[in-house]
Amino acid sequence: MCDDLDQRIVAALQINPRAQVAEVGRILGEHERAVARRVQRLLDSGLVRCTADLDPLRSGFGHSAHVRLRTARDCLENVRQGLAGHPEVLNVAAVSGGAGLLWYHLLVEGRPRLTSPLEEIPGLPDATVLDAHITLRPFRTEAEWHAPVLTTEEEKRLRASLVQPLPGPARRHDLTPTDRRVAEALTRNARISLTDLGKELGFSTATAGRRVASLLEHRVLRLRTVADPAALGRPVTARVRLKVHPAGLGSVGTALSACPDVRFCAAVTGRHNILADVCVEDETGLYGFIVGTLGALPHILDCDTEMLTPVSAPGSTASDPLR
Repeated sequence: MCDDLDQRIVAALQINPRAQVAEVGRILGEHERAVARRVQRLLDSGLVRCTADLDPLRSGFGHSAHVRLRTARDCLENVRQGLAGHPEVLNVAAVSGGAGLLWYHLLVEGRPRLTSPLEEIPGLPDATVLDAHITLRPFRTEAEWHAPVLTTEEEKRLRASLVQPLPGPARRHDLTPTDRRVAEALTRNARISLTDLGKELGFSTATAGRRVASLLEHRVLRLRTVADPAALGRPVTARVRLKVHPAGLGSVGTALSACPDVRFCAAVTGRHNILADVCVEDETGLYGFIVGTLGALPHILDCDTEMLTPVSAPGSTASDPLR
């Protein structure tokens, strides 16, 4: 469990994974050396990892689906291991008390394979797909969530040095071989200096900076600081499946993406057409979210909530879409 200052530092890195320790210290009102020691300890301990994700649709890499399956209790561990070790599976979570229920997020290159999400994953005895929701539009990715422990002014100052996306709607931006090399380096360590990145890839520092900026401007690469919400004081995680009237799909997704309790939100196919992952301090907080946040939104026709236990953390080796 991180203390209050650790949580504030992690939140700062979640907003700006490449923020220098001097900048973080200045914004948070802490001494640079103290921040540097804590950042290094958090990184060395594995509690925090700074990485990057490719947007599968915008990069042309592939398509994603969130799959819910059931398996026999005595097969649960084998299925879990089979999923967590597969390179196309981004993350896996078990439904608490769910009698063999699992969720996993699958990224595949070909659209036809999304119709049969288990065929390419061997070693899944007695597993039955209950739902396969293909992502239509992400409203908030896990890369965009941060622990809500900073002031509005602190968040504003941390965002000031971020590379801003190009104006207008985001479009597909096919990756060149050089783009992929830059993305791979940032996936391994999003905090690598431009000087070191240039040396690693045979670029000048200026060229490395332009390459990184281009990927961020086109919104095909998302810098990300991975941290377990439980270590940030939010150990209760739930998946909320919503049936929303088509007229309210955009407004409900936008409203949820602005909620500090919502770590992930996307419009998907299926009877339940919005998925959202919520992380809160306790079950009372989850009740408050359902009643206060969801209850205040029009157009929601049905709500299903499942408590989750993460099996493989997002951002793990298995989640690297560049593999």
